[in-house]
Amino acid sequence: MSADPSTSHWRHRLHWRSLLAATVLALSACSINTPFPRLEAGKAAADAPVVLVLTHATLDPKRRESFDVHTRRVLAEMARQPGLLGYSARREIFGTQAWTLTVWSSEADLARFMDSPVHREAVRKGMDGLVAMESKRLVLAREAVPRNWTQALALLKDPEGRRAYWE
Repeated sequence: MSADPSTSHWRHRLHWRSLLAATVLALSACSINTPFPRLEAGKAAADAPVVLVLTHATLDPKRRESFDVHTRRVLAEMARQPGLLGYSARREIFGTQAWTLTVWSSEADLARFMDSPVHREAVRKGMDGLVAMESKRLVLAREAVPRNWTQALALLKDPEGRRAYWE
């Protein structure tokens, strides 16, 4: 007796749908990032503390375009920022999460960047795409700066020094 062709067809479709759903779920948690920062010794004394800033944004998937456009503009300008020692940006490929990490020679250099036209415009015009934003600013010894995103994300999860953007 042969197998019922309709049962075989539905089993095959269920298999492929299950495989597709598993792939989409796996990819939604995948992320990409720019290369991790290299701290340039020439820009600051090797034993001087540095200022580390970590940010985590949760984006509205329907309104994130402006956020993404302005983030790209800020990243294009990063290498020209005085006092910047290193930076990296990370985002989920298909998700709604994005992170940044910047390392500065001083609080004054960070403040100058925060007040720069490209950053002010990004904050003003990209705000519509945000659901939530948190940041963490720490003064650290150079050797304590995270060397990869696993370390950076663990540091961001620690509640000490973390604040919501609108606090």
